[in-house]
Amino acid sequence: MKKLWLAAVLLAPCLYYGNAYAQVNAGFEEGDTSGWTETYPSYDGRISVVTSWSNQGAQYAPVEGNYFAVVETGVYDGQFTTLSQKISLKGGDKLEGWAGFCCGSEVGFPYSGDNGDYNDYALINILNGYGNVISTPWYADSFDIGYGITTPDNQWTGEYVSFGPVQWEYWSWTAPGQDLYTLQYQTTQGGDSEGLSYAFFDGALNVTDGRTNAAVPEPSSFAMAGLAAGALFAARRYFRTYAGGDTA
Repeated sequence: MKKLWLAAVLLAPCLYYGNAYAQVNAGFEEGDTSGWTETYPSYDGRISVVTSWSNQGAQYAPVEGNYFAVVETGVYDGQFTTLSQKISLKGGDKLEGWAGFCCGSEVGFPYSGDNGDYNDYALINILNGYGNVISTPWYADSFDIGYGITTPDNQWTGEYVSFGPVQWEYWSWTAPGQDLYTLQYQTTQGGDSEGLSYAFFDGALNVTDGRTNAAVPEPSSFAMAGLAAGALFAARRYFRTYAGGDTA
């Protein structure tokens, strides 16, 4: 009987904690990155949560609430500064939010020029439960900000085309089925260690029919919850029957 009670005690938390991957601090309204995982390149890179941001004439303010995240490039090409969070979703659940990109623009057009490969970029990736990227609902790079005009022999002409920073852009993605997904916010430096770029993220609410939607437990959580409930019922029945509490 002691083993039955021990099983009940160990499995009971599954009744309450089966939903281990509900979305946390989606819009950074805690004023920090709690609930998110921060990953940095081998050198430099920075992640911060702010109420406003300005640099090189560009200005950003929150789209929703009072805070948003700023993800700054590191130094080395191909190494990402990343904010990520695991979220359990069912088919039809939708993630939506806002993203922007600013400042690093060291690219040439129509020819590569001296800095033709220095294309910084930022993106949002969705990974499935196997860790595979299944969608990139948002992307921006240095060409969206501007470029230097170059000659066929890869020389700058001294002319520059500027589009300005990428202001807040709306993005959304709908889950194709139930799974444990990973939402990734990323940015990387393009081939050099100068002209750092910045990506901005706000929102990322899990919404269904316009409402914030609680994430669903993983299938294993349902099974564990069932075992816990069965163990508790059996233990209670035993004591009511054999400990004099109920002989019916």
